[in-house]
Amino acid sequence: MGLYTESPDRITQEEEANIGVKNQPRATTSIASDRSQILKTRNWWICIFVCSGFVVTGRVLSTLLLNYYFIQTGRDACDDPKQFKGTWLQSFLQNAAFPSIAFLLLLWRSLFSTHGETQSSSSFGKLFLLYISLGVLFSAYSQLYAIGRTHCVFFFWIFTTQLIFTSIFTAIINKHKFNRWIILSIVLSGVATGIASSDDAYYPCESEGWKMSYGAWCSFFGTVAFSLSLCIMQLGFQKVIPKTESRVSAVMLMQTNASMIATLICLVGLFVSGEFKDIKEDFETFKTGKPLYVLSLIGLSLAWQVMSLGLVGLVCLASSLFSNVVSFSATPVANIFVVLAFRFMDDDIGWFKGGALLAGILGFASYVYSLYKAIKKQEIASQTELVRV
Repeated sequence: MGLYTESPDRITQEEEANIGVKNQPRATTSIASDRSQILKTRNWWICIFVCSGFVVTGRVLSTLLLNYYFIQTGRDACDDPKQFKGTWLQSFLQNAAFPSIAFLLLLWRSLFSTHGETQSSSSFGKLFLLYISLGVLFSAYSQLYAIGRTHCVFFFWIFTTQLIFTSIFTAIINKHKFNRWIILSIVLSGVATGIASSDDAYYPCESEGWKMSYGAWCSFFGTVAFSLSLCIMQLGFQKVIPKTESRVSAVMLMQTNASMIATLICLVGLFVSGEFKDIKEDFETFKTGKPLYVLSLIGLSLAWQVMSLGLVGLVCLASSLFSNVVSFSATPVANIFVVLAFRFMDDDIGWFKGGALLAGILGFASYVYSLYKAIKKQEIASQTELVRV
């Protein structure tokens, strides 16, 4: 890429001799700027795909381990009263692995620390409110989703409305602009999740009407809380997090602090509800042994944390809506692995799951193409501005 110049027939020999001298500093600056922009764009795309990989990996592993936990504790049986218990433990595990992210944060800052990563007293108050609000929302949707998926047979259909709420909230809070590729991505990823749901071990049996209604309402408010948390994250990265803060550091710091607050809230709920008494029974009766019980809970917590880190990273790099789209696009992949690993109710990989996987891939690709077009538009605008200067 170079500077725009006049057509050759309009340049005299004298002007031609002076162009190299006059424009040499500007040309050198332009080339250096172009190279720097290319490098930044390339690194940005790498981070996008790495975070997307975190989301997909975390979604697959957490789904597999959650199914394994329900089977080994006997919660997959319809007549087992334990099927509706353990929701506070699930919500606690969903946030409890934050020390692993805190360790990575300390390691990152020790290796790539900069003097610019300082915060004023005024920004500290805003950050505190940001992390508190996110922690409350994290604990809320973790608990509400745990209740919804164990009480309501329509959980996945209600869960799909999460994309609608995210679209509404991000349009209002983040002033997000939509185009046809983004709308197509929302539709395809929503379809992917809606038709991909399989008979997981935690899939509830048709029980009393009040439990179904209770689970449906919890699922509904869980989707609202999750969508709102993503949009508040994006607002925090745009308005609250200092620009001098490393983006990698900011992502891990937000995930660590919000998860820590959510863990404390869920821990209180675990003891107040009395569910902590069921942990010993599960530990003693786990079908594959006590060591695997501990390992499955640790693995489940780490998997959820990996997925959450990827979601927060995508919010920081792109938008809350893109983060939600990637999460939905990963659902068919997770459900296919569940079928391969457990074969629930003689379920198989049929046309619906194949179609859901294709819809998820196309939904992800559609949004990525929208981001690609936006970046190209910015590059053209910056080149035009450089020429004017």
